[in-house]
Order: sequence, then C-alpha cells, then structure tokens
Amino acid sequence: MKPFPSKFLPFATIYAKIFKWQICAVFFLLIFSAGLANLSIRFFAEITGAIKLNNTQSYDEAIKYVWFLVISGTLGIVVSQYQKYYYNAKFIIPAQTLMEKDLFAYLLGHSYEYITTKQSGMLIRQKEQVKQLPAMLDRINWDLRLFFDILAKIIMLLCISPLIGLGYLLCCIVVVFPRRRSARRLSRISKASAKMSAIVDGRILDVINNLLVVKQFDNIEEEKKHLHPLLAQEYTLNKKNMFIWWGQYNLTGAITSLMSFMLLLLSVYLWSKGSITTADIVFILMTLVYGLNGLSELQDCMQRIRQDIATVEQGLEPFSIPHSIVDAPHAKSLKVKGGEIDFQNVCFGYKNSKKPVFKNFNLHINAGEKIGIVGASGSGKSTLVNLLQRSYELQSGKILIDGQNITQVTQESLHDNISLIPQDTVMFNRSIADNIAFGTDAKSGKKIKAAAVKAYANDFISDKDDGYNSFAGDRGCLLSGGERQRIAIARAILKNAPILILDEATSALDSESEQIIQKAIDNLIKNQTVIAIAHRLSTLKNMDRIIVLDKGKIVEEGTFADLIKRGGAFAKLYAAQQKKGGKNV
Repeated sequence: MKPFPSKFLPFATIYAKIFKWQICAVFFLLIFSAGLANLSIRFFAEITGAIKLNNTQSYDEAIKYVWFLVISGTLGIVVSQYQKYYYNAKFIIPAQTLMEKDLFAYLLGHSYEYITTKQSGMLIRQKEQVKQLPAMLDRINWDLRLFFDILAKIIMLLCISPLIGLGYLLCCIVVVFPRRRSARRLSRISKASAKMSAIVDGRILDVINNLLVVKQFDNIEEEKKHLHPLLAQEYTLNKKNMFIWWGQYNLTGAITSLMSFMLLLLSVYLWSKGSITTADIVFILMTLVYGLNGLSELQDCMQRIRQDIATVEQGLEPFSIPHSIVDAPHAKSLKVKGGEIDFQNVCFGYKNSKKPVFKNFNLHINAGEKIGIVGASGSGKSTLVNLLQRSYELQSGKILIDGQNITQVTQESLHDNISLIPQDTVMFNRSIADNIAFGTDAKSGKKIKAAAVKAYANDFISDKDDGYNSFAGDRGCLLSGGERQRIAIARAILKNAPILILDEATSALDSESEQIIQKAIDNLIKNQTVIAIAHRLSTLKNMDRIIVLDKGKIVEEGTFADLIKRGGAFAKLYAAQQKKGGKNV
C-alpha cells in the first residue's frame, strides 16, 4: 500500500473521490433543505405583513401564505430528516468502515522494527485520532447546513435591500473567518495537544498491558509519578486552546452584536421611509435574531473543525510514513521444494547500534537439514532467524531459499513457507481451536484435533469445560507455559511449512514439560528444514549440525558429539550447564 498523505485535505480527498456521488446528493439535499427553511420564514413574514383588521383581501392573502407555510415546512422537515439518514447510511458509515480497513491494513504493513520502536497504545490512539474524520465530517455536515441556510438568507436579504444584504454578509465574514494569527496559533496548540494525548494514552496502555509486572515490582506509585507530568502538560495545552477559543469567540460576538444592532436600526429606517414592506422587515428581524444564533453555531463548528484537522493530521503520522520493507516490483511467490537456505555475505546492524551484528556472514543449510544455533546473548542467534523471515532488511548480501532471493519474492509467500515456535508463544484471546488454526486455512475440527494429538495437547484441551472452544485469555493467560507451547507446536504441525524455526522453544519450561514438548517437536521436525535456537544444549543432541555463534561469527560447527570432543566453546558451555544441573547459562 502507498503511504497516506500527512495533511488533512489530501487524505480526505481520497475518500471524497470514492464517495463523490453520495457527497453530491448530500449537497443537493442540504441546499434544498436550506431553501425550504428560509421560504418558511418568508411565508411567515408574509402572513404577519398581510394581517390587517377588517380587511377581507388581507385575510385571504394570509390564508394563502398559511398553506404555503404548511407545505414548505412539512416538506422541509421531510427533506431534512432524509438528508440526515442518507448522509449517515450512504456516506459516513461506509466511509468509516473503509477507512478502518485501510488504516488497519497499512499499520500491519509496517516492519517489525518500526512497530517495536513505538508504543502500541500510542499507535492505537493515533489510529483513533484519524478515525475522528467521520465525526468531523458530521460537524462539517452541520456546518454546511448552517452555511447554506445563511447563504439563502443573504440572497433573500439582497433581494429585499442590497444595503442590508451586504451588511449581513459582512457580519458573517467577521464571525466565520477569525484572525489568521489566532487561527495558526490555535492549530499549532491543537496539534501539540493531540500529540500529548497520544503519549498519555500510550503510557497508560503500556502500564495496563504490564500491570502484573508493575504490581510485582511495587511500582504503582512510581508509574503515577511518571504519568502526572504528562497529564499536566496535556492540561496546560488544552487550557491554552480553550483560552484562545474563548477570546476569539467573545471578540467576534461583540462585533456581531454591534453590527446587528446597526442593521436593525437601518431596517426600521428603511421601513419608515416605505423602502421595504412590513413583511420585509419581519423577515429581516427574524433573520437577524435567528441568523445570529446560526452564525455563533457556525463559528463553534469551524473552531472544532480546526481542532479536528490538527488531531487527524497528528494521527496520520504512522500512516504517512512509507513502509520500510515492501515487496519488490513483480515479486513472485516463493516455491520451496527442499528447503535449502543460503546466507551469502550478509551484513546487518540495528539502527540504534554502532556495531554491526553480522559482517560478510555466510551459512549454508542443506534441504531437510536440522541445525542448532547456540551462543551467548548478543551473538546474533535471534537476529539470524529474524533476517530469514525478512523482519529486517539487510544492509548488503542476500539470503536464498532454494536459490530464490527472499527480497525478490512476496512476503506473504515467504511467511507461508516458514513456521515459528518462539520462546514466548503468542496467544490471542480467542478459542484454542482458533489459536491452533491461526495462520492456516484449516476449518475442519478433525484436522485441528489431529494436530493437537501429535503435539500432546489434546488431553489438556479435552479436560477444559468448553474443550477446543475454550478461550485462551489475553496473551494466553488462562494457559500454562507448557500448554501454550504445545498449542504453538500444534499450530506448526497444522501449517506444515517446509522450514521450521524453533526459537528457544523449551528454555522457560520445567523438566517434565520439556520432555513432553520435546516429544511433540520430534513429531514435527521429521520432514522439514529446521533451525533450532537453544540455551539448553542437551536438546540439540539429535541435530544434524550445531552452529556456535560469537559476535556474529561462526566460531564452531559440527555434530553434538564432535563439538564435545573438540573441547572448544561449545564443550565449555555444555560443561557449565552440567555443573548447574542442566539449567540455562
């Protein structure tokens, strides 16, 4: 997907083009409704002007306008209500749904690196800020309703008296278009306020997501202390915003009252000279009285729209930044026959680090080979498998799968051919069946159960009240670590991808759970190319080859037995673990 524009108007134009005919219909209904509303006022004024004591002709004239008033008033109500229905049903709701889909899709297109550097709460808040566009459009709809109503009044006043019509137009300009300096200041503060709101929400969600850790470390008061300055900044910005708004509103209100008073005096003078009729002055009086309320509402709406524009533009930040990892033009689907993997002269370093992780790194993995990756923290183990999944872009070099450069194939097909069982298994707050079937097109309960049986997960799932329909809870909180791992293995069995990555899949488990998980893994890895990262070196005894990394370089490789005999880095790590009872080093 292409990035969205960072400014409000170009962004809104995208959806305006999609719903152009609906917008045209809304405009027509608004104009029609405003015309009918002002005709009703005119007919009322004609009735007032026609009423004269003991005058049959005036009485007949008044009755005629009464009928006109009833017809225009009834029709105006019908058109106005239909306009509201059409506006929401045919424009706002479909546009909001489409926008939600587009924003969600674009957010998912960002790289793993980008997402991990952002607070999830802030990203969600920014998405919600952009979603304020439909609510703002609702205000614009009301603004347009007021605008066309005022426009109709101006036209009718110009027909009565050009002098009064121009005076009312000048009054409207003063109210609706405030000083440019104040408008710029208000926009700047509104953007800062929206940004601070996103930061506050991100901080709050971050604490909520990690509430257990916060309580365990007795850090609740400290988190409150960190939040209070942010809330104070948000409060100060909102207060400044409101102060500017209030000052602008009072200034324009005073000017409007003065100009309206002058127009009323002028109208009475023209009536006394016979330049306008009684019906005309009644219409002018009603227009000035009710029209001023409309002008005040229009000013309020326009101020809020300016704030909304600033909020939407601040929220557009993650959606206007181009995706850092995209499919190459004319990228093809990855076709995996054997699962051979080649890392050729790979160079990579994280943006926030001066030292590269890999420099001219080379590694060949045969099709169907099972290799173990070991090394101290920071040696590049997890980075290696992340690069294979194209979670990050290489600075140079290339990675081939069955001779196909992973940068020249679609990311979707790449991920389709790789299964991952991480140390911290990702669970969704959905049913266990949905979690097992995640990432596959499996709909059959039999296939899901068969995968669970091979993963030694069927027994504990069947013991639950709702079986496979039982929910896993937020991040799998209703399941133990071993249960989550077995569900992850069942997911990998069901996916049946030709390449399997085991990222410390048993390091956080007790010995009994580890034995069960190891049996399940044995059922999984028979016909696949396997890359297993492990801290518990004993779990790698059945690997075809073990690679020992140190600072992004291969310092040893061979079978488990060979490496033990050599007495090198691997043998020392293994000996250290044995002294600690087989625990991780």
